[in-house]
Amino acid sequence: MEQQDIRELKVSDIAHEEWPTLGPGETVEGAIKAFAESGISGVPVVEGDRLVGIVTEGDLIFRDADIRSPGFLDILGGVIPLGDWNEYRQEALKSAGVTVDQVMTRDVKTIPPGATLAEAATIMAENRIKILPVTEDGVLRGVVTRMDILTLHVLNPRR
Repeated sequence: MEQQDIRELKVSDIAHEEWPTLGPGETVEGAIKAFAESGISGVPVVEGDRLVGIVTEGDLIFRDADIRSPGFLDILGGVIPLGDWNEYRQEALKSAGVTVDQVMTRDVKTIPPGATLAEAATIMAENRIKILPVTEDGVLRGVVTRMDILTLHVLNPRR
């Protein structure tokens, strides 16, 4: 039997269809509990079956981080910011959030079920993400993780 190049496998072949999800109104405490109980580091946020965001350990760590405001220059009574105030505002909001929709990432990278694992690996590497939701017309169909792809490489190495 000829070995298949795993890079050509479809995302739908390995996607976790039963991955935990959260609703946007659930608490951050609930998200942390889901991570701990499932041993995962990210959860898609859905309304109905539609993906609206993702919350990861990285999003939640902002709650405990010291947020540094950008410096400013005071010249003749005028204030000139010396940093990205929008980034500071986003970090401050994340650190104060108590519900999932207040801390989740809304601009989620996704992949369709028919894409190849090579395409999934490229998206994950370029965007430095560990969990990639699989969607079809905005509907969550599953999740692929970096570990899924790495495990396939170990279990089925190319010759």
